[in-house]
Amino acid sequence: MAKKIKVKTRSHKGLQKDFEAALQHFQSGNLHQAETICRQILQKQPNHSEVWHLLGVIRAQTGHHDDAIRHIEEAIRINPNKYFYYNSLGLVLSDKGLFDEAIENYNKTLKLMPDNVAAYNNLGLALAEKGLLDQAVENYRKALMLKPDDAEVYNNLGLALEEKGLLDQAVENYRKALILAPEYAAAYNNLGNSLADMGLPDEAIENFRIALTLKPEYAEAYSNLASTLKNRGHIAGAIENYLKALKLKPNNADMHNNLGMAYLLDKNFEEGWKEYEWRLYTMQVPALTEPEWDGSPLENKIILVYAEQGYGDLIQFVRYLPFLYGEYKARHVLFLPNKKGLEYLFRESDLKAEILDVETQVENLEFDTNIYLLNLPRIFKTNLENIPFRQRQYLKANPEKVQWYREKFFDPTPLRIGIFWQGNPGLKPDRNRSMPLQHFYPLCRLQGVKIYSLQKGHGIEQLNNLPEDIEILNLGKTFNDFSDTAAAIENLDLVICVDTAIGHLSGALGKKTWILLPSHAEWRWHLDMDYSPWYEDVRLFRHKEPGKKDWEEMMERVMQALTSYIS
Repeated sequence: MAKKIKVKTRSHKGLQKDFEAALQHFQSGNLHQAETICRQILQKQPNHSEVWHLLGVIRAQTGHHDDAIRHIEEAIRINPNKYFYYNSLGLVLSDKGLFDEAIENYNKTLKLMPDNVAAYNNLGLALAEKGLLDQAVENYRKALMLKPDDAEVYNNLGLALEEKGLLDQAVENYRKALILAPEYAAAYNNLGNSLADMGLPDEAIENFRIALTLKPEYAEAYSNLASTLKNRGHIAGAIENYLKALKLKPNNADMHNNLGMAYLLDKNFEEGWKEYEWRLYTMQVPALTEPEWDGSPLENKIILVYAEQGYGDLIQFVRYLPFLYGEYKARHVLFLPNKKGLEYLFRESDLKAEILDVETQVENLEFDTNIYLLNLPRIFKTNLENIPFRQRQYLKANPEKVQWYREKFFDPTPLRIGIFWQGNPGLKPDRNRSMPLQHFYPLCRLQGVKIYSLQKGHGIEQLNNLPEDIEILNLGKTFNDFSDTAAAIENLDLVICVDTAIGHLSGALGKKTWILLPSHAEWRWHLDMDYSPWYEDVRLFRHKEPGKKDWEEMMERVMQALTSYIS
């Protein structure tokens, strides 16, 4: 019979005691001491999976994510059956933005422990980050089936529903979170955001203020409160709260950008243009090549201007390009659009610049300096008194196309009106700006008026169900790019549209244009004007109540103005 070997366990007991000490230091926040003990244990017992796991978690909390991943993966190699190792690894991968890998590890957690609420919640968060909102919602609901009193999961479910545009359901879940956790500041903040999007700014403001009472150092709540105050027209209060938010998070680009737009809305252009440049950190833009243009003379130099943001922004701000050639004496101006569809229009407009194709590779270009398009207003020190081309058009329609549209679609009707009612529903601001086509029907019934649709894409389906007495000629089906749209607009007497690129295009063509705006319009329209400071013949109509969309009341005013205009 083989002799039974008795193994001394004193050293293992000692190591376990050391591990418990490391855990206590970790839980009390003494991460340095916890890490030191972990490393001492691993020198004696390198296959201690729990120590590798704890060390990985510590490294993650101190911002060393690559170390954390390696350490937790070592713990999994030693013991692949510990479900919470995979959950911890998923959290670190999520922090690094590696959501596919994180999702894989959360699923491994759930394979080992199918009833793990934290894994379902974390899986939901990673799926939401990837835009897979339906799957995120499904996993949050699974978590709540297992633990129906989890306030954090209700809050996260609310966020996913809010992102899907299901604001009523989002509010319901935030309120459930707050019943379970009445001092949950983040839930009050998120509830405020949904209420603001629902057009209930006063209730939103109340919830932001509760969040700040519970958590006075809550930068996001200050910022959201500021945005809601701005949308109520309380610009001074908005600026005050953006500044409070930035005191807590001085490098937050979104907050700086929002502060810039608040200053511009308030006509404080000097501070506004400066803060507005933080927008570049909130979007994907090509990196500038040194040197960036600083406003110095451009004689014998080639300057490259990069486009950024949306179609309306490009149309509004290409007005600066001719001045680079004219006033600043640039030898050559290159303009690189970031969106297809505007190239032909810009080339036909003689902007004193070479309009490049969207696909142009910058490394193949020769230039001496460069700048982003919407940085030019700061360089030009733009204010209400010196906006370039304020009193004359700077875009031109192709004469041959203008003639083609005139012969094919236009007759000698006394008044020819183009309309545009629907923006891109995928953009959050569209909730406040787009309108149902039916509100234009009274215009269609006016004697001596012919209505033309300039709509392309979203909203065009509303033309399929017109009443028998309504006639709207669909020009949008002929548009291949903005050059076509410009040629059609050139044949109109008036354009009436919501706040989209069409308003900018019509204004830049010098066409009489009426733009229908929310009460809290974008910074470029300011708050107290019924005309545009950017285009000579643009008139602004605003909803009267902040957060409310009363299209019938607005269109009554439009009808009165139109009747007066006709007579």
